[in-house]
Amino acid sequence: MKTAFSKDYSVLTIATNKLSYLQFALNCARSVLLFNDISIYIVSNITITIPDDLENNVFIIPALAEQAAMGIGIKLYIDKYIQTENSLFIDADCICFDSLDKIFNACAGMDVSCVGRIVPAADWCGEKQAKAIKDNFGPDNLIRFNGGLYYIKKSQVTTRIFDKAREIADKYDEYGFQRINDKWINEEGPLSIAMMLNNQQPIADDGEYMTDLYTDRFPQLNVLKGYRLLKNPPQGAKHRPWYPPSYSPVILHFGGSTINSYPYNSQNALLKLYYLNVPSPLAYLIVCFIHILYRGYYWLNGIKHKLTDA
Repeated sequence: MKTAFSKDYSVLTIATNKLSYLQFALNCARSVLLFNDISIYIVSNITITIPDDLENNVFIIPALAEQAAMGIGIKLYIDKYIQTENSLFIDADCICFDSLDKIFNACAGMDVSCVGRIVPAADWCGEKQAKAIKDNFGPDNLIRFNGGLYYIKKSQVTTRIFDKAREIADKYDEYGFQRINDKWINEEGPLSIAMMLNNQQPIADDGEYMTDLYTDRFPQLNVLKGYRLLKNPPQGAKHRPWYPPSYSPVILHFGGSTINSYPYNSQNALLKLYYLNVPSPLAYLIVCFIHILYRGYYWLNGIKHKLTDA
């Protein structure tokens, strides 16, 4: 059963400069709409016709050219694109597996929030940059988070937070922040500082709201059934001590190299087959075939590496 949201709630995502990003955004929208009756706004500088199955809920907002040219840096302007009193920004390379009500409720009382933890600044960005942050802005601690999800409320506090983040970003290199691929501004650092200066709190980074594939390369997923189970290894490089042994996120973020991986492709295939009205048993059979191919590839690749290293 879908969760029906009032006109005061919506989802926002960004897909600029590449058609593939817009395709990711449409996939994300389809997954959201499996479980939620909510308006979804896509900020884009690409002109397309919204597919028939999405036309009642999905709307394109034109991206300003100078902001689209910033790449990921356009996320510093999320507040300028929100359309409703309460919004969730979700990265286009995410898949939703459940009602968003849980996330909206967790963010109640905040103006801007995210999934993260408050940590000593040096633990996130190193001693040198932590000192620059302390000297210029005051906080010893920062919210460490993944910018794949934000809650944004229309308010004066939200405007103040984003204005401050943009002011910090104007001297991004001077403050020692690292650029993505030595090119793009990353909004997380400036927004973390601005949120701390305005007494905003994150929601728990416990794997239940939004997470990635860091701990589990082959999670058990079925977006059509809302099934998702990820494992946190008890020890080793992939272990997250603040996570439980297993967890089921509302939103799974496939950023980086995992966007072309088996887990994303399998869920993408399920969504497309579902909206083509392919019967579920046949859809599962097709995805099972994809699963076998990818599992076989990684198994053979693992054997190859073991033989090479021997």
